[in-house]
Amino acid sequence: MRRSMLFIPGNTPNLLMNGDVLGADSIILDLEDAVSPAEKDSARILVRNTLKYMGIKACESVVRINPVDTDFWYKDLDEIIPQKPNMILLPKVNGPEDIKMVSEYIAKIEEKCGFEKNTVKLIALIETTMSVENAFLIAGCDERVVGMVLGAEDLT
Repeated sequence: MRRSMLFIPGNTPNLLMNGDVLGADSIILDLEDAVSPAEKDSARILVRNTLKYMGIKACESVVRINPVDTDFWYKDLDEIIPQKPNMILLPKVNGPEDIKMVSEYIAKIEEKCGFEKNTVKLIALIETTMSVENAFLIAGCDERVVGMVLGAEDLT
């Protein structure tokens, strides 16, 4: 059970350095909403290096990537999956097809890195009316899915 999930913007090195000592069950390194488009590349590198060189030892490591309707999500996964985070938080999931597309892409990277299948799990972020309608299908569409989070801000 996760009692607390602490979001840390991926473009803030001082917060990234100390995030796992704050007592949260999960640290979510954010590459999406907290990062402006002009800073996406540098944030991705900061998050990658945080996972690679510093690690998150005191809690679960989760990375919120950019949604699949952008050109950023696959670049996010290319940098992040080789660092073996516990989970990827996928925003703005509309249906099972979004999960399947990301899961298949992760599987290719896991295989390339020599990881066991389904090493990196997924959490679906339910933020649209379509995702609410498809929540049951999203939850059961892929064995990589271990949770769903309601994104109330975007949903409203």
